[in-house]
Amino acid sequence: MGVIKIYGKEGCVHCKRAVRLATEWQLDYNYIDINEPGKRDEMFKLVPDAKTVPQIFWHDKYIGGYQEFATQVESTVGGHGESDF
Repeated sequence: MGVIKIYGKEGCVHCKRAVRLATEWQLDYNYIDINEPGKRDEMFKLVPDAKTVPQIFWHDKYIGGYQEFATQVESTVGGHGESDF
């Protein structure tokens, strides 16, 4: 289904939720900590108006934050509206 890129940072609840959701659905993802050198700039080149994390890409397409990602997972990999989304 393509690699998911999750830009996030330590202590971010929604970043952890995005990683957990990808893991639960056994989706191939790459977590990118924006506090690592150069990663914040990398994220802002892709999403110049980002105000929060996570910022998530799937199939190299910008998805948005956690809620948009959860909606995408539900509609793409067959979620059935579980309350954890």
